[in-house]
Amino acid sequence: MYRIHVAAEKAGVSAQLLRAWERRYGLLAPDRTDSGYRLYSDDDVAVLRGAKALVDGGRSISEVARLPKEQLRRAGLGQPGGRPEPPNDLWQESALAAMARLDGTTLERLLLNVSAMGALPSVDICDRVLLPLLVAIGDRWEDGSLDVAAEHFGSAIIRRDLHALLETEGRRNAGAPAVVCACPEGDLHEGGLLGFAVHAAAAGWAIIYLGANTPVADMIAAADNSKALALAVSMTIAQSQASRRKMIDRLGGWKSGRSGRRVWIGGRAAAAKGKEWSSAGFELLADASLLHR
Repeated sequence: MYRIHVAAEKAGVSAQLLRAWERRYGLLAPDRTDSGYRLYSDDDVAVLRGAKALVDGGRSISEVARLPKEQLRRAGLGQPGGRPEPPNDLWQESALAAMARLDGTTLERLLLNVSAMGALPSVDICDRVLLPLLVAIGDRWEDGSLDVAAEHFGSAIIRRDLHALLETEGRRNAGAPAVVCACPEGDLHEGGLLGFAVHAAAAGWAIIYLGANTPVADMIAAADNSKALALAVSMTIAQSQASRRKMIDRLGGWKSGRSGRRVWIGGRAAAAKGKEWSSAGFELLADASLLHR
C-alpha cells in the first residue's frame, strides 16, 4: 500500500490532481489509516495510470471516471509513470491573451496542460511554467500591452497555483526544521518568495509562509514562536542604507541567538547589495535550486 505522494508519482500525476479526481469525480475510493491518511494499492495505481492515459488522449475526466475499472486498467498497460519533459514557452502568448480577455477558464486549462496534467514535479511547474509567466506578465504590464486589471487577474491565478504547490509539498514535512519566508515591509512582490518556498518545501523544510509586506520584528517573532532554524527574506524593492542596516542588526541578532540558525536573502534588490548581506553572515541565494545541493 502506498501513501498519496508515492501513488501519484507511480501513476505520473500530481497528488493535487489525484485528490481532485477523487473528490469531484469519484475515480478512486482509497483505504485510510487510523490517522486518516489515504492508502493506495497497486490496482489503484493501475486505474489511475489508465485514467491519465485516456485524459491525455483527449477524453474528459468526467467521462473517464464513469468507465469500468477493468477498461481503465487496460488503458494503463504500458503507460510509464515517469516524468514528462517541461514545456517550452510557446504557450505563453495564449496564456497572456487569455489574461487580457479575463478568461480564467482558458488560462487554467493552459496551465494544466503545460504542467502535463500536474505530472511534472512541483519545482518544474514552479520554475518552468508559473514563474516565467509571472515575469512575462510584469514585462507586458510595463510595456503597456497588458492593463492593470489583466495583470492583477493573471497574477492572482498564478499566486494561487504557487500556493497550491507549496501546500502539496509542505504536507509531507510535518515535524521537519522550519523556515520562515517573508518579504520586508513595503515590498508587495511575493512571486520570487513563493518560488523559494516551493523549493524549500521540496528540499524537506517545513514552511512558515508570511508573504509580502512583513515587518522584520514580526518575522523574528514568527521564527521564535515556531522555533524555526532559518529565516528567508525576499527583496525586490531597494531600501535605504539606514533600513538595510536596521534589518541586518535585527536579523543578525536573531541568527546569533542560537547555534545553527541561518538567514537566507534573495531577490533583485538583495542581489544589488550582495556584499553587504554576505559580510553580515547571511547567505545570498541567487537561485532557489541551490537549496537542493
